[in-house]
Amino acid sequence: MSSITKFEGHWLDAKAIIEKEIDRVWLHEPEEIQKIRWGIIDSGAGSGEQSFSVLVHLEAYLMLVGADVMYRFLKISQYDDMQLPTLNRITREFLTATFNVFEFMTDLGLTNMHAMGQMYSDALDTLATKEEYVELTGAMMTYVIRMHRWIHYIFPWNLGVAFPHRKPEELFALTKVLPVI
Repeated sequence: MSSITKFEGHWLDAKAIIEKEIDRVWLHEPEEIQKIRWGIIDSGAGSGEQSFSVLVHLEAYLMLVGADVMYRFLKISQYDDMQLPTLNRITREFLTATFNVFEFMTDLGLTNMHAMGQMYSDALDTLATKEEYVELTGAMMTYVIRMHRWIHYIFPWNLGVAFPHRKPEELFALTKVLPVI
């Protein structure tokens, strides 16, 4: 159950708001991303008072929700035997019902994501056709993917050098220098 007030508008109104958000974040690093980059997480998310795990979760969830799950929704919307009510139900089940991924992303510092996601979910009630579903979901997917690109851009990929691949031969050579227990 969401703590956000139910969106009562038409899906075209929701789409226009989402597109305005896309415009806001398209070219310039949004303020919420800047805060996350500097480790300012208003909710306090990040165990041990660190923000690295926040970046890891945002990197994973934004990629999964946008480029994977929402893309699949658009794909299955093209199936002739997929009806709009079923499509809406599946969409809500994955995004807002059992575990609200948008609320989680807001806890991680993306301040608008819960409101945007809940508005998107509520606006599904006003759709009349699967073509309208594609327009609304396509806008929301674009927004999520764009936010993922910002997180991907600021992620500290340089930390990866601390975790190099190892070859079995290297590990075997190590056993020769370690004392037998």
